Amino acid sequence: MESAFSDDTEAPVRSLLGGSLFMPGRAGAFTGIKVVSVVPGQPAGIVALFGSDGSPIGLVDGPELTKIRTGAASGLATRLLARPDAAVVAMLGAGALAADQIAAIRAVRPIERVLVWSRSAERAETLAVLVGGIAVAKVSAALEEADIVCCATPATSPLFRDEWLRPDTHVNAVGAFRPEMAEVPAATLRRSFVVVDDRTAAAEEAGDLLQAGREADATLAELLNGRLTRPPTGITVFKSVGIAPQDVAAGACALNRARELGLGLEFG
Repeated sequence: MESAFSDDTEAPVRSLLGGSLFMPGRAGAFTGIKVVSVVPGQPAGIVALFGSDGSPIGLVDGPELTKIRTGAASGLATRLLARPDAAVVAMLGAGALAADQIAAIRAVRPIERVLVWSRSAERAETLAVLVGGIAVAKVSAALEEADIVCCATPATSPLFRDEWLRPDTHVNAVGAFRPEMAEVPAATLRRSFVVVDDRTAAAEEAGDLLQAGREADATLAELLNGRLTRPPTGITVFKSVGIAPQDVAAGACALNRARELGLGLEFG
């Protein structure tokens, strides 16, 4: 993800055609396009990768790569924005993205407890068992302990109240990727330091920010390159809609790893 958010990338705005979302992009020498279904209950798609000369390199499963790279981006944002001693995670949502969100955060912070909430108590319990966490019945119960909050749902209205957040909490919001969707309260966004994956994409697709009338304070690239820094205290929010350089960088990494493992795939 560090290469996906470097200065050597391109991220044209995605296009919706029929039941598929088309996301072209470039990360360094690699270009590619992700095509994924937006039909509910239809997690299908591919990421096609190409080398610097335009030669096709390979295909990667779209939904699986999306889970991994979305988690990795939240891990990077958490490393840059969350308190170094953050130890409790509240995972709001128990769908396909949730487990990778938790894994990535554990890779960058000394996490001691994971609290899982979902509108489906059964799914919350299943995820809690999978990640060694605790299922909770109320969002407020999770947030009253959390140092880091992850939102990964298809919500169209905020999942929590602003006053439920503890001081200096970090929030990763990755579920809402259309203007009519939102997971984070407007009041939270208006008092937070807000970081996005891409300003142009966020201005068109980040429903949380659009509904709050809020522009981003920084991008991950600006933080990584030192052009901007986070405030020493206060709530921080990483609002992600997902951009194609993430898929290109992660896809290239996956194909390179497959070559190293001798899986019979050519990698240029």
